[in-house]
Amino acid sequence: MSLNVLNDNFGLKNGGYSNSENTVDLPRHRWYYYKEGFSPFLVENAIEQTGIGKDDIILDPFNGGGTTTLTASSLGLKSVGIEVNPFTSFLAKTKTKNVKIREFNNWRKILLNVSEKKYQSNLIGFSTFSERNGLNKWLFNKDVLNAYEARWNLTNNIESKDLRDVFRLAMVSSAIENCNAKRDGKCFRYRDGWENNGFNEETFINSLALNLEKIKEDVQKKLITQQTNIINGDSRKVLNSNEFDSFKLCVTSPPYLNTFDYTDIYRPELFLGKFVNSSKELYDLRLRTVRSHIQAKWEEPKLKDFGMLYEKSIEHVKGNLDSLMHKNIPVMIQAYFEDMYNILTLLKQKAKKDAQLWFVVSNSAYAGMEIPVDLIIGEIGSKAGWYLKEIGVLRYINKRKTKYSPKIKELRESVIIFSNSKKLASISLTV
Repeated sequence: MSLNVLNDNFGLKNGGYSNSENTVDLPRHRWYYYKEGFSPFLVENAIEQTGIGKDDIILDPFNGGGTTTLTASSLGLKSVGIEVNPFTSFLAKTKTKNVKIREFNNWRKILLNVSEKKYQSNLIGFSTFSERNGLNKWLFNKDVLNAYEARWNLTNNIESKDLRDVFRLAMVSSAIENCNAKRDGKCFRYRDGWENNGFNEETFINSLALNLEKIKEDVQKKLITQQTNIINGDSRKVLNSNEFDSFKLCVTSPPYLNTFDYTDIYRPELFLGKFVNSSKELYDLRLRTVRSHIQAKWEEPKLKDFGMLYEKSIEHVKGNLDSLMHKNIPVMIQAYFEDMYNILTLLKQKAKKDAQLWFVVSNSAYAGMEIPVDLIIGEIGSKAGWYLKEIGVLRYINKRKTKYSPKIKELRESVIIFSNSKKLASISLTV
């Protein structure tokens, strides 16, 4: 593929469009910080460029925390989000819910004043969730888990599902704020002095009170008039079904080719929210995710014709196995691009004639080589029948320092823009 399609002077470059940092103060987005998301302003820009009407559908097949769907709903537009992770699917749907303030106030008072002494969390003694014999570090102090469980049980009595879900989201958020470790990249790192942090029922209640106040402010300030359709499932299967009509715009960011296992990264939330109840259920969920990590025994990939850039990359990686953190990385890379090809093919079948696809990805580094994921997906999309409009560089991100590929200091993050119309693909963007 010619590098001419790569626009390093893209109008959205270095504007914060590919990360979620600007969502921490935005109504409803701030109900739960989803670090892996992109900016709602990217979605707004794509909507403006595509010319979305009231009857058009905006799609995100890797919906994550729901930036695309919440942004669409906030603008009164129809949207569909597909997300395999049941916690983030719940998160995306809950952020679009409206509740009655009188009922909210009544239940807030009850939940903030209940005693936790009658309840014991079923996570106490399970895995690394709490202190137990033989464990040097644990995620939560027992008082936090019990305080959480007491309020979870009370929410079973809330008749309104919307109100119940809003409270439960606030509770999960509050528990994570009182966790002994903080999410950092692909893992959790324990806070400095975590043994003496004093997280207990009182600190949990304080966090819950603050989170509920944010929710109350946002519900009163920003009423959602257009609900979204969130589908909890594997996008590779959902896109092959008849669960929704054709879309006019797709804005999405698939898992990056970085070995991150998001079922592990969000393991605390999955168990706290009772979306999974055992290690086996967690592993079964892992098997339904895109093959972007090495934490599961995947089905072997079959396709390998992904263009010359892919051929050059995979040849280098296979020729330098001693420079890899795991022997299965070459198979993971092939499987990842096979999944991307299948997704792009299914999206083509679901797209309207004038549809656009905005695909946010980051390059990766293996065996001392930067894998040009954006350019490879550009080639794969063309093979799947899309017309490549542009690959716009959004930013260069610092690469995490490891002993693998130490000479590569930064990686390119881009948005790949496809059109379903050859004529429209030739029209320059004005971002």
